[in-house]
Amino acid sequence: MKAKLVIWDLDDTLWSGTLAENEDVVLNQTRAAFIRSLNTRGVVNSISSKNDFERAKSQLESFQLWNEFVFPEIAYLPKGELVKKIISDMQLRAPDVIFIDDNHLNLREVEFLNSGIQTLNAQDPETDKKLADWLISLEGIKKSRVEEYRQLERKKIDQTQSGTSNEEFLASCEIKVCRVRRSDNLPFARRIEELINRTNQMNFTKSRVPDCSMAEYVTNPRNETYSIFVWDKYGFYGLVGFSAVRDDKLQHLAYSCRIMNMGIEQAAANLLKKEFRGIKIPHQVYPTPWITFVNSDSQEFKDILNSEKEPDSPATVRVMANCQSGAIAHYMGQSGIEWDNWPRIFKLEEILNDAEKLLVRSSMIYGAFNDYDDRFWTTPPSNDIYRIAATKLTQKILSQNGKIFVILPPESFVQNRIRNGISPKRFKNFNDVWRTLAAENVGDVFTVEVSEFSDQDVSDPRHFTPDTLRKVSERLVGLVRRSQAVAEA
Repeated sequence: MKAKLVIWDLDDTLWSGTLAENEDVVLNQTRAAFIRSLNTRGVVNSISSKNDFERAKSQLESFQLWNEFVFPEIAYLPKGELVKKIISDMQLRAPDVIFIDDNHLNLREVEFLNSGIQTLNAQDPETDKKLADWLISLEGIKKSRVEEYRQLERKKIDQTQSGTSNEEFLASCEIKVCRVRRSDNLPFARRIEELINRTNQMNFTKSRVPDCSMAEYVTNPRNETYSIFVWDKYGFYGLVGFSAVRDDKLQHLAYSCRIMNMGIEQAAANLLKKEFRGIKIPHQVYPTPWITFVNSDSQEFKDILNSEKEPDSPATVRVMANCQSGAIAHYMGQSGIEWDNWPRIFKLEEILNDAEKLLVRSSMIYGAFNDYDDRFWTTPPSNDIYRIAATKLTQKILSQNGKIFVILPPESFVQNRIRNGISPKRFKNFNDVWRTLAAENVGDVFTVEVSEFSDQDVSDPRHFTPDTLRKVSERLVGLVRRSQAVAEA
């Protein structure tokens, strides 16, 4: 079995006896345990029961079960419509739902009105075994989604009571969206993978990804990736969307059903269309003036993100290698590492203008190849200017008891349509600056030569294959550990 929601009948299903007939109902402890366990493993529970609402609620409270359910529908109405309303309100698909009832007619009615729904007969001896086997298959998951649906539940109630149009109500919700780009998505790789593989209703590209593949995907500079975080006055929804573009073609586009009808996918699509002119969006797009975008570097986003997770330990290493920083951090193992990401990158020229502005709280892994490009300088640097800047950077880091590990690019390459001052001669001259600094500061400045790890034909000496980056990162791990061991000795 596989589902996101289980809808339970009450009489002779969750308990023995009929509440409306004033019977002393007896809770089925096994099924109560199923409900509690499902709620901790990413599956939520609801109720569809022909009963008096207040009386059923009171009975469930006495069993300490009421708070285990979301979107309960308890009324003397046909079950098919009640179940249909629950599924609609929770913005799910019927095939992602299991309905459990003891009445054969109720089961058939629910199946007729909710095409594809899964049903279980509460009187069938195999039902509890099936649920137990399903729980075993979910053992690796430790996540409750109850509070996520509580937010949606509160919003549905307020929307019903507001008496306003949908757009007016959305405008009152104070919806904010943050897009996290490229390698900044590395900490969220597992959640992105889960979103893509679990989402059916709003996976517009119908894509699926292999297990543990997204960390490398989001750190690959060829992939333009965007995760979507959402919050409003009702709470924080977390990472609820992901899109990826490669060579101006849409590779992934998926959203959680919990943000359906908020306009999130339309707002994100409007930005994608501006950034990639020829891209085709596989869903309706319209203006969403009620949504406010928040920068991923803003304190507001950092605060709301930090409120949802355990505090990180201070970083001991910072990777500054432009768009390849995230890949290096990934191959090094991430722990204790922070990294730059375009356009939030370090430029060597900054050290000439104001060395105090460079905040270095740790040792640095520096991809020197970035600053061999004239585009990162106001005026193209001479050999002497470059040497002065490199020396100042080294002094800055060493003055704060840090170490510097410099990645030096290949010096032999085919100069094919690469401009902006890039040449084999410049690469050798600037590489020699770092080799000299390493010789002068033995034990504090280390160089890693990319040419030792790459046997590829080099046409762009600033960008490296994943295999080369993996080997470079392995060398860096060894150097960092060795330097730390010496410092602690």
